[in-house]
Formats: sequence, C-alpha cells, structure tokens
Amino acid sequence: MLAKTIIAATLALAATVSAQTPNHIYFTYPISKAGDSSQIMEAGKNITFSWSTPCNAGEWISPNPTAVSVQLVNANNAEAVGFVSEVTKIDCTGNSGNNYWVPPAEYANDGNVYSLRMQIGAHDVYSGNFKIGSKNAPVKPSGSAPGTSTPSNTPAAGNAGNILTPVLSGAAAIAAGALMFL
Repeated sequence: MLAKTIIAATLALAATVSAQTPNHIYFTYPISKAGDSSQIMEAGKNITFSWSTPCNAGEWISPNPTAVSVQLVNANNAEAVGFVSEVTKIDCTGNSGNNYWVPPAEYANDGNVYSLRMQIGAHDVYSGNFKIGSKNAPVKPSGSAPGTSTPSNTPAAGNAGNILTPVLSGAAAIAAGALMFL
C-alpha cells in the first residue's frame, strides 16, 4: 500500500512540475520573486547565470541559436527596461546551460535594480532582479546608472511580463514534505 501511495505521489509531482515548466527558454539563475530586488551580485567577481530549455526548439525559436545576446538591463521600471551593456553571447542549443560574467564595478552600489535579458526572436526573456554591490564602491544615489531612459528596442508596456520565475523548487518542496508523512 505504501509503495502505491509513493508512486501515485511521484506521478502527481511529475505532472505538476511539467505543467508549470514553460515550453521555451528561461533563466534558472538568477531568479527572484516578483518585486524582490534583494539579491546582490558582487561587482568584479565571476557570477554564473544559467538557463533551461533550448532556444532552437519549443514555442520560442532564436534565428541564431549559437549566438544569442545576453544583456544587462536596468530594471527599475519593469514596463520600460533600459539596455546597459551586452554581457556575452551564448549558444543555447542544449537543454540547459550556464555561463560566467563579471558584474561591472561602475554600477556597484548605485541603488538600481538590474536583470539579464535574452532576446529570442520577437520575445524577451528576463532573469530575476538583482542589484550590483561592492564593499569597496561608494554608495551612489538611485537612478544614476545608464539605461534609465527607454531605448527603441525595449519591450512595450505589458510585454515585461516575460520575467520568468520557475516554480519547480516550490512544487518539489511541497511534494517532498507530503511524502514525509506517508
């Protein structure tokens, strides 16, 4: 009886997780809850960003999947993010991947909220929000970083909802907790 219950719970968890996983590329790090900008990336240190789902299959397909631009954007206003700089170009043809980047010291402690963005065809994919910090950089007033104005290639109002926060860890934690009581 216990084995059947465990199998049923495992199948229910798998169905829940697959129903909540998007059928297009999304960031798996950094991620954040909506409105949370408490995550700090330290300037001058290697930071890993990661993604899941290939960009040459699924709902969103990149016209050049071996050279997708990853950009640092100012995300103070989610309705009008501003381009700051290109971080790198990635090959996102695999099922998942990660890459390193170094947050620029010139934006440390400026009070702005940032995000990473991939442009996949006509779709923008955003990481979670974060700030760039440094113990050695002076604190600057908020809004002093570039990208606070809206460039022509930013998403229009309402399109910034493509900020994806995978919920796999939450569903998995709930299912694991439920299994403890069986």
